[in-house]
Amino acid sequence: MMKRFVAVILFSLGFFAIAAENSVLFKFKHKKGDSVSHVSTVSEEAYINGYRVNYTRFVNRTSTTVVDVFENEDAQLNTKYMTTQETNSSFGSSYKLDEEDYVNIKRTTSGMLYDSDNAFLPTVRNVPSFPDYPVKIGESWNSKGLEVHDCRQLFKMTDAIEIPFTATYTYVDDDNSSGSALQIIEVYYELNDESYRKNSYRNSTYLKTFGYAKQKLFWDNEKGELSHYEEEFEIKMYDIKRNEYLYHGISQGEVIEYHSVNDDKNIKKVQDSVEKMKLDNVSVKRGEKGLTISLDAIQFEPDSNILRASEKKKLEKIAEILKEFSNDLLITGHCADRGSEKSRKLLSEQRAYSVANYLESLGVRDKKHIYTQGKGSSEAVASNATEEGRAKNRRVEITIMD
Repeated sequence: MMKRFVAVILFSLGFFAIAAENSVLFKFKHKKGDSVSHVSTVSEEAYINGYRVNYTRFVNRTSTTVVDVFENEDAQLNTKYMTTQETNSSFGSSYKLDEEDYVNIKRTTSGMLYDSDNAFLPTVRNVPSFPDYPVKIGESWNSKGLEVHDCRQLFKMTDAIEIPFTATYTYVDDDNSSGSALQIIEVYYELNDESYRKNSYRNSTYLKTFGYAKQKLFWDNEKGELSHYEEEFEIKMYDIKRNEYLYHGISQGEVIEYHSVNDDKNIKKVQDSVEKMKLDNVSVKRGEKGLTISLDAIQFEPDSNILRASEKKKLEKIAEILKEFSNDLLITGHCADRGSEKSRKLLSEQRAYSVANYLESLGVRDKKHIYTQGKGSSEAVASNATEEGRAKNRRVEITIMD
């Protein structure tokens, strides 16, 4: 399964108009401390030897911070990646937290990436990248890029598959339909990789890759950042037995402006609201991923994921608090130490789904901005030897993500 990060790591992109020639100089501007979140939705079909074997939807979220800026204006970036995969069940669907990873990498003002400390990320590198001269509408330029794919399980290999390409960019037009002046840039590149040229692949079953990607980027010249983008891609991979693995998909992405809420001011604000609403067994704390509201001893029907009416009323009040923030939500389920590890994990996931789906029905967020995960009984906060302790461990945490 191809998990595709359209790894633009885009933010603070400066555009400088050359009025006399009606052209634009595209250039990354780096300011220490700047940060941005980029969210993309990917719909992907997978085929093996012409037979469709899977259809998956992902939501990929990257959060990037400019850690440092050097004398030559290159930047040191730190990016956190989070992949969520749509999961369907008898009570609906939600996006389950699937993978998390980090990368530290440097970037030039033209968009070229280098010195990554993660061999597998970003998946798409140097897109976009820009020339060092102004560009008029209708003009094109070429720039080298790299796709990096993690196929260790599929092809029994240890290294990433690295496929260089040359992308063609065209500054197509300006667009004012959204009320903002946007610049449209189209990108196209093809992949053509023959593994026999690379000694590092010879102990694997990987043979070769072909493919293409077509992107349409919408830039906001006044804000100096990406507004949104669209992409279509196709990748055909082959093993040494000539089996064909085809991935075809479309994706859409946008830069989301998030503000950190994981601070004393917002914690007190939420705590005050909880107290004013007289919500029992609800605590507020600073979490690793953001401000966390914990529904302690949450009540479900016995050994199920069905919320009791009392808990729905509590969630309806909490929903009013959550609507005051625009950040994505992560719902984490926990349960007591009963049954097998597998059953505990599943039950905690299902309970997280139930809370997420109810919050969605209340209009708190759409499903693409509510993520879920289940921890089973692995993060107990009390002893499971007593009923009181087990009740405390049956909890659901709602994190307003940074």
